[in-house]
Amino acid sequence: MSSEASPRSTAAPGGPAAPPYPLLFRPLRIGPLEIRNRVIFAGHGSRFVDWHSHHLTERQGHYLAERAAGGVGLVIQGSSMVHPTGLAAAGVNEVYSDDGIPAYARVAEMVKAEGAAIFGQLSHLGRQGDTFAAHRELWAPSALADPASRVVPHAMTRRDVAELIDCYRSAARRLIAAGFDGLEVYLAHGYLLCEFLSRFSNRRTDGYGGSLENRCRLPLEVLEAVRAQVGDGVPVGIRVSAEEFVPGGLTPGECSEVVAHLMARTRVDYVSVSQSNYASIDRMIPDMSFPRAPFAHYAAEIREATAGVPTFAVARLVTPEQCEELLAAEVADAVCLVRPLIADPEWASKAASGRREDIRECISCNVGCRGGPHRGSPIACLVNPAVGEEARWGFRRLEVARESRRVVVIGGGPGGLKAAETAALRGHRVILLEAAERLGGQVLVAAAAMPYRDEFANSVRHLEGQIRKLGVEVRTGVRADAATALADDPSCVIVATGSFPGSFDVPGGELVHPVREAIAAGVTGPRVVLVDAGEAGWKVCTTAENLAAAGHEVTLVSPVGVGASMDAFSRPPMLRRLRTAGVAFLEYHTLSAVRPGVAEVTETLTSVPRLLAADSVVGASYGVADDALFGELLALSEAGEAPGVELHAVGDCLAPRQAIDAIWDAFRVARAL
Repeated sequence: MSSEASPRSTAAPGGPAAPPYPLLFRPLRIGPLEIRNRVIFAGHGSRFVDWHSHHLTERQGHYLAERAAGGVGLVIQGSSMVHPTGLAAAGVNEVYSDDGIPAYARVAEMVKAEGAAIFGQLSHLGRQGDTFAAHRELWAPSALADPASRVVPHAMTRRDVAELIDCYRSAARRLIAAGFDGLEVYLAHGYLLCEFLSRFSNRRTDGYGGSLENRCRLPLEVLEAVRAQVGDGVPVGIRVSAEEFVPGGLTPGECSEVVAHLMARTRVDYVSVSQSNYASIDRMIPDMSFPRAPFAHYAAEIREATAGVPTFAVARLVTPEQCEELLAAEVADAVCLVRPLIADPEWASKAASGRREDIRECISCNVGCRGGPHRGSPIACLVNPAVGEEARWGFRRLEVARESRRVVVIGGGPGGLKAAETAALRGHRVILLEAAERLGGQVLVAAAAMPYRDEFANSVRHLEGQIRKLGVEVRTGVRADAATALADDPSCVIVATGSFPGSFDVPGGELVHPVREAIAAGVTGPRVVLVDAGEAGWKVCTTAENLAAAGHEVTLVSPVGVGASMDAFSRPPMLRRLRTAGVAFLEYHTLSAVRPGVAEVTETLTSVPRLLAADSVVGASYGVADDALFGELLALSEAGEAPGVELHAVGDCLAPRQAIDAIWDAFRVARAL
């Protein structure tokens, strides 16, 4: 089944146009509640939480309300911890005390004001986390170390079980008191209730372990307690992991049995079908190296056990065409989106109103949405710099400037394109100058590293389409100097000239091929030593993939762990692909010299040298800001020779970083014009 075939239909000649995605935007009944369409903003951790009180913040309210205003049918507020021991990660929110009710009420009010329903996800992280956030022990069915944090949890007693059930009951009361329309009991992703369901994590020998009936006992008791608390007038659903991808873990067949067992004994109003746990974390939030909708078939399998109760599909559902097709094929009754709605809060309304070409597609890079939490920060997005700042910068708050100015942007990479788009949206007259014949800058080089990386280029393709639609004057093949930059009498010049590869300051460093050259033109000889200066991310790892795919024997040398800068969801599949391709890793080594046929490297811990046979040496060095033009313009301004011209540098010419940083820079500068 093609996941990209368009289901758009047209009316007979002369008749009204048919809705572009009729199934996707058909109302859906979930128990006693009807939602306006089948687009669901699924529960997830944003970290827009007060890290001291663990209460939701206004920032979270604006974040969710932005997607509600963008047309989704249902918003699910992610993981609300029902017990203090569930706070196994920083930036998660609690629902175990009445003190948090006002914050939940405010979020619910903001979402419902935009026409969407809101459900709350009742959760406990179990053993998957650490003890630092709550200064408490972790709870689990068995005293088995968490596969990610390697912390040994407390094996719950019968008294703990009784306490937990009561906490779920009272948490349900609080969310309904706060105005939530429904609840989701979290049975997925290896969190506590999933741990009880799975033989992978449950080794108990009492009434809560062993047989499927016993392993279902606590989830069933929780569901019964929640239902008794809220009654039949409130929809209550579950989220499950259909496949855990680990020995002894849940499989689609057993998960179907679990769902059927629970539904035969208590009322469940929907089943949201996900996959994996933290021992198979690479498949929990699949990046662009996975095909689109790689796990949707699990929803179809579980759907056979739900007896007509709505089933939701999830995981890398990117386009409305893809979602419509899944509904048409009865794979699921609704689609859960997270990253696509982070990337474009208006995804639903644009699709419904026929503005498909304006959707800012998620590129599944995981750079911001997972890379932020990976670095201890809230989520962000490479293609949407307004994430988390919806109150100031959201799509409903973009205002046309009081005075239209002439703005010249130098450089057509991600920073320059974003600056041009944002300035044009503000009503300014924009001219963009690019030295190359194509727009896109270094993103095009990165996207060419491997076939699956082509999706990365969608970030600049979308921006190019938008600036042309907005009437930006684009001049390619123009290598601007100061005179060119000022020739159109601009009131503002934004310099986005990027960076160039740095060199390796070692004997023979001139023999090192830059990564960009290796990808664009190739290297010679069977044995390639690829040296990472320390970036330890996508650039060097995808170059290794590219060289291995071209038939080279690749040794990847890094001063840190290979891929250390990558997020926890994308690094495991990357390392797996590199190992499968035969790439050798030499970690904690740096390049010390290059001679024909030889690369000398030195271990960083002991300073012991080592010689590696190398027909070619490729270097992933840090970039060097290409800031000469900005410096020249700044000098003219300071000398009074460019009066009244506002100057800005954005992206790599300001400081060499990632594409997400260039877009952040550009958005910040252009918003203020």
